[in-house]
Amino acid sequence: MLRVVSPASMLTFLAKCLNYLKDPYLVSIPKKITSPFTVIFMLSAICIIAGVFAGVFADLLVHLKLVPAPGPSILDDKEVSPFHFFIGAVLIAPVTEELIFRAQLKRFTGAIFFIAFMCGVLLCAITKNYWAFLISPVIFILLFIIYRFTIAGSVTRKFTFWVRAFPWYFHFTSICFALVHLSNFQKGITLLPLGILYTLPQLAIGLVLGFTRMNYGLKYSIAIHALYNLSFAILLLSKY
Repeated sequence: MLRVVSPASMLTFLAKCLNYLKDPYLVSIPKKITSPFTVIFMLSAICIIAGVFAGVFADLLVHLKLVPAPGPSILDDKEVSPFHFFIGAVLIAPVTEELIFRAQLKRFTGAIFFIAFMCGVLLCAITKNYWAFLISPVIFILLFIIYRFTIAGSVTRKFTFWVRAFPWYFHFTSICFALVHLSNFQKGITLLPLGILYTLPQLAIGLVLGFTRMNYGLKYSIAIHALYNLSFAILLLSKY
């Protein structure tokens, strides 16, 4: 049931989100979330507001010529049918991206897989060759061997390391999420090292989605991601 959201409760919820993002930590997801639709509404509002403000700031940097223009976006390509664009943005992208970027946030071995996977993505983008993904299993094996013979033998040592590394890793996944969206531009990875400035909206929503996944679960982050994409899909499709 959707309860009436007062400005005070919205600000309190926003403060909770910001406090978590300043210093992310491992947290148990509640077995039962009271007023789930209210939570989804507030998280969606925060996500959309964060994305809009970050987008305005990114555009302002370009307008003031503090950074060069990123060039045309592939989203301007009219060859993609509205139907396929809508399905990709609202259904496929939220599920696949949350499974890749957020599902592993609670799993240490998942983090190893994610780092190896991102190395493959980076090398693939640089070489423009899908065979470069073959580096991912090699890196995963190397990292897993290091993990297996260093901290895996002690639960205490593993937990201590994960608690200390998690804040850095949490933000690392959000940065990766943002940089992957450089593929939205025709220039792609060539926009680096300023690439993060062009994908500030994705960085902002990536942080909010990370907070959502850690505090409310993966299904909530998928739902918020889908609702965020839905709002902008409707906006873009209105221009067709």
